[in-house]
Amino acid sequence: MKPRVVCWFSCGAASAYASYLAKQEYGEVEIVYCKVEEEHSDSMRFLKDFEKLVGQRVTVIGDNAMGYSIYDVFTNRKFIKGAQGAPCTMVLKKWQRQKFQRPDDIQVFGYTSEEDKRIDRFIDGNAEVDARFPLAEKGINKKDCLQWLVDSGLTLPLMYQLGYQNNNCVGCVKGGMGYWNAIRKDFPQAFDRMSKLERQLNHAVNKDEKGPVFLDELDPDRGNFKRDQPPACGFTCELEKD
Repeated sequence: MKPRVVCWFSCGAASAYASYLAKQEYGEVEIVYCKVEEEHSDSMRFLKDFEKLVGQRVTVIGDNAMGYSIYDVFTNRKFIKGAQGAPCTMVLKKWQRQKFQRPDDIQVFGYTSEEDKRIDRFIDGNAEVDARFPLAEKGINKKDCLQWLVDSGLTLPLMYQLGYQNNNCVGCVKGGMGYWNAIRKDFPQAFDRMSKLERQLNHAVNKDEKGPVFLDELDPDRGNFKRDQPPACGFTCELEKD
């Protein structure tokens, strides 16, 4: 029996394009999405639109015991993030991928041509995976992926429309001060929820030279929105050091 081709779909532009290219190359693929409750609800609209484009269903998996929620992960582990990244990616994405995968799977990931360091880290940390990176192999960057969505007639996920670089959770803990000030404006309930969790766990997602900067004390003018964007959420957050 030939191995499965598993495309990891995140409701983002890059993973959508990579999955599309894999289907064009291999014909029969399985497209899989790890559900995360805090992603914008428009992601489900995008998932359905993508299903129509490629002519097949996307398999949805996730950690029901954690309510598919980053907040359940943080509360359960009493930890938000550290130098090695955030546990939400490990629990809700990496562990779910590992439970789903088979030893002989060909696994397709949506890393782009700018993400050679992330690709190297993934390979180093997942030597058992037969990983393919069609976007990077073809020299396709993030801007190309967004243009492909437009050219394909797909409406961009709302987070892109609002100017966010990636379709991460609404309130990604890897984001900096400028990013969180944008979340404060665009999604005040998400901002307040993370503010309360920070105090509950006594752990701030941001810091400066003086120490932790809790969201409920963050100056609304601090940071730079473009510079402080978090990287795309994938399967290697616990290894991120950029």
